[in-house]
Amino acid sequence: MYVIKKMMWNNLLDIIEEYHHIYIYGYAAPGKWLAAQLLHTGKIRNFIDSDSKVSGQSYDGVVVKSYDETFKELESKEKHESSILINTVFAIQDVWEKAEKLNITRQIALGIYLEGHNPHPIANQSEEFIRYSLKCVNLAHVYYFSNNDLFLRSVDLMVTERCSMKCKDCSNLMQYYEKPTNIKFEILKRDIDQLLSNIDHLFEIRLIGGEPFVHNDIYKIMEYTTNLNKISFVSLYTNATIPLKETSLTCHKINLDRLIFIITNYGPEFSRNLDHNIKLLEKLKIPYKADPPTGWTDSGQIVHIDRTEAEVTELFKNCCGKNLLTISDNKLYRCPFAANADRLSGIPSDPDNYVELTEGQSKLEEYTGHISYIPACRYCMGRSWDSPEITPAIQTQKSIDYEKFSRLK
Repeated sequence: MYVIKKMMWNNLLDIIEEYHHIYIYGYAAPGKWLAAQLLHTGKIRNFIDSDSKVSGQSYDGVVVKSYDETFKELESKEKHESSILINTVFAIQDVWEKAEKLNITRQIALGIYLEGHNPHPIANQSEEFIRYSLKCVNLAHVYYFSNNDLFLRSVDLMVTERCSMKCKDCSNLMQYYEKPTNIKFEILKRDIDQLLSNIDHLFEIRLIGGEPFVHNDIYKIMEYTTNLNKISFVSLYTNATIPLKETSLTCHKINLDRLIFIITNYGPEFSRNLDHNIKLLEKLKIPYKADPPTGWTDSGQIVHIDRTEAEVTELFKNCCGKNLLTISDNKLYRCPFAANADRLSGIPSDPDNYVELTEGQSKLEEYTGHISYIPACRYCMGRSWDSPEITPAIQTQKSIDYEKFSRLK
């Protein structure tokens, strides 16, 4: 049983003094930031990450190893070698029990020890982005172990079916929409309000599409969501094809302190407003991350695979997208594939694919934490951490054909 107490950064430093070796679970920004703080100890062995595709990469000389590699390496070692694992993963519910199976003396959660820390920048990440990342780790870890409140780390709010690009392998299935439309502000507001009425806190709502800045009311949506007390941050997922408007960001009553931008840089052919947008974000001190597209898999297809219940359970267990909760049409789905495939009528209608936002907290809690799979998994190629990568952002000139299932009224 992990007991939650208010812990300071210095408490963590005192704890690691007792151990000879340090392992860091998670190769995202919080893990890299932690490595930078502890490098002087000379105790860090390596990063551990569920994504086998980052195995072999390194940061500040600290190498990443996959979970499976680390498991095999530690299997024959004695626990009395005095090792500690510091878990820095946002979605700690996915990896805590898995990490406990490693032959490491003790595991602790970074988020419990972040009082009094220094969120200074690291390579390629601003102080603002590090502050956002560590706040996410802090809340996710504290809520995970407290078990008292319904806390959701992240929810995708699909604001539009439209996109300024047409990638044939988009994992959000935008390539299948024949006549894509924007979702009306009133509908989005209704869905957000309904969700928040049934939970205690949402760390981050992610405004996505498609491309959210094709929506005529995107700044109005940003204004509304950044001023909701139950939400810590509002993230914009954008491809920088459309220029940001300074007057719209500053003249609206948008709470800039709650904004963060995640930019996918598709190069000058598409992300032609990247430099303009970054300069504006830096001027307004809005955290952002701008990276090229990586990690694309063939999960952007609607198929039907006749899997056994054991096979579909295993598929769901290994899915890296099963906690990308997505709101669509007053329903909460476990992933954007399920939300969009259902919206497109590309899978049979099945109430087990989602939970109605009006069903209350107990149903939401059951659906977000205690299911083995959803029926939509039978129509997905799968999205495991070790899925082979494909070439990203190949464009298609027209929407892709697919089998539609009837919706009886």
